[in-house]
Amino acid sequence: MNEYKKELKQIDVLGLAVGAIIGWGCFVLPGTDFLPKAGTLGTFLGFLLGAVIIMIISLSYGYLIAKYPEAGGEYIYAKTAFGRKAAFVCGWFIVLAYWSLIPMNATALAMISRYIFPGIVQVGKLYNVAGFDVYLGEIILAYAFIIGIAFLNIKGIKGAGWLQTAVALTMVAAIIFATVGVCLTKGDMTNLNPGFPEGKTPVAAVFAIVAYAPYSFIGFDCIPQASEEYGFSHKKSRLIMLGAIFLASILYISVAMITAAVEPWQDLLASDPFWATGQVIEESLGKPGIAFIAIAMFCAVVSGINAFMISTSRLMQAMAKEEVLPGVFAEITSTGHTPKNAILFIMGISLVAPWFGRKVLSWIVDMTAVGGGMAFCFTCLAAVVIAKREKDLKQMWISIIGFLVASIFLVLVMVPGMPGFLCKESAILLVIWIVMGIVFYALRKKSGHLE
Repeated sequence: MNEYKKELKQIDVLGLAVGAIIGWGCFVLPGTDFLPKAGTLGTFLGFLLGAVIIMIISLSYGYLIAKYPEAGGEYIYAKTAFGRKAAFVCGWFIVLAYWSLIPMNATALAMISRYIFPGIVQVGKLYNVAGFDVYLGEIILAYAFIIGIAFLNIKGIKGAGWLQTAVALTMVAAIIFATVGVCLTKGDMTNLNPGFPEGKTPVAAVFAIVAYAPYSFIGFDCIPQASEEYGFSHKKSRLIMLGAIFLASILYISVAMITAAVEPWQDLLASDPFWATGQVIEESLGKPGIAFIAIAMFCAVVSGINAFMISTSRLMQAMAKEEVLPGVFAEITSTGHTPKNAILFIMGISLVAPWFGRKVLSWIVDMTAVGGGMAFCFTCLAAVVIAKREKDLKQMWISIIGFLVASIFLVLVMVPGMPGFLCKESAILLVIWIVMGIVFYALRKKSGHLE
């Protein structure tokens, strides 16, 4: 069988993680979710605490990447520590979590146009799904990027890595420009008061943001999926992950703070702006500011599509190599040294998703917080088992703490009344996905592939 080429540089892997973490929500959620639920200080502290929690979890990832530098990441770790059945459960959830973010990011391109260039691609209205209008123009735009990025990935990791680095660096630069520009023109620290929303305790406000951590920071775990293609020491992956998580938290906080800095944030939200962040940037920097934030949003979305295309295809290839998925996905091409069949399959199902509209896609993405939480728990537990075998007590206790904090994420989304509790539609889709997994596993076992 052909092997992956080791062509990814450290900057490519950092771009892979940051580009996967920062998405469309960074630019829209400050005005719709973050500030209303947590206020300025609650948002600031919530993202810092969320980042610390994710960093603790990432230490187990760094430990295992150095020991098992193979494509497949969490699946390989779960198989090594607990066997193939547990690994299947872990992999089944992660495949959905990664894949769903490809069409979600692709359809976000159309949402960007709704904010920046209203009406440009909102042509050829087809129907309405769950209150969301589906346009042919928006579907064509999503198709163009899904297909283009898929074929770039088929050609080779070098080109995909270069794209990831370029768009991630451009996104960071654009956010820095917008932040500095707003602060130097119309930013006023007094507008950040009060720190918390009225009628909400500081603890409740902070944990309202912490509940977003599985959504907000999922993407740092793309790093192990491409670990067979590193052109550098795998021991450096831990520092890269920590750096990516820290940088992403600063970017989230920056966009939220500039949204609140131009006028009293409660007054801003009370005016029910169409796009709060865009409004304050335009007030401060005019059309050039909007152009820069549009560039940042575009880069965030493109880097998300590319990062999760890379990660999902490598995960599927690893699972197929273990005969958990059909063997056709295990093939690596002799030219580009990429899992072409897995990429084409991911592209195909991604092209179906936009026809259901963003509302249905959001239900799928919401339930992937469960998948992210499961991946974190499996990885930390695997690190506990492996560190205990090797009598590495320091890592064992770090991973135990990682497992405990990762479990909090599952509690937040699975327990009624918690801030991130799944909506009814997401819960139904989660049950369907679990049933599909049970059926698929039974069929694979009956055929003799999982003996």
